[in-house]
Amino acid sequence: MEKAKKTANIYSSFMLVKLQPEFRRLISNEKIAAKQEFENMVGAAQEKLFLRTYMVSGLRSDADILIWRMSDDLPYLQEVGARTFSSGAGRYFTPSYCYLGVHPGADPAIPRKDLEFGFLPKDTFGRHRFMLLHPVVKAHTWYELSEGEREKLMGERAQVVSRYRDIQENFFLSYGLDEPDLIVAREAKSLEDLTAATHELRLQRIKNYTCEDKPVFLCLGRDLREIMDAIS
Repeated sequence: MEKAKKTANIYSSFMLVKLQPEFRRLISNEKIAAKQEFENMVGAAQEKLFLRTYMVSGLRSDADILIWRMSDDLPYLQEVGARTFSSGAGRYFTPSYCYLGVHPGADPAIPRKDLEFGFLPKDTFGRHRFMLLHPVVKAHTWYELSEGEREKLMGERAQVVSRYRDIQENFFLSYGLDEPDLIVAREAKSLEDLTAATHELRLQRIKNYTCEDKPVFLCLGRDLREIMDAIS
């Protein structure tokens, strides 16, 4: 019997950074050159991995930008993440938060030519402008439930999300990779739908098995150049 092909994991990095005040004190030409160098570095990496940028500045005091990257190659994802702080304006960034999780890859039966970057299912991530991002730590009682009980609670939760047509939610498991148990990324076309769905989800029974789900980041998807011009 032919052995089934193993689905490759997709590693996801959510990096929130804060721009240091020293950058704003640079003369105009220095800022322009530094921003261009940083944007070129990000653009070059974007050819080989999923990358989205979100503006957080003005909504929180501890972060300005969220950089969301995904790859099926963890060492490469780490390498690109490290470059964030070594090119142009990146030298003036301070990391605020960084979360790492893993998502199951595409069905191995799907031809690579039909996937983004050869590994990423299309129209699954980064579809909408608004995103609510937060880590989750489950209570020990969650793992004491039977598999059937957990599936029932997850099903009740999924029914809430399914009522909102333009909401896409993804979970990234962090067991063995990071401190949280998982990371939730809830994307929405409408901010009103995002807040309404989030309110409903907080009323679900499954919340009784959540130990911690903060901090929470509301992120607005924008082009990196627009974000850099706005915060600098």
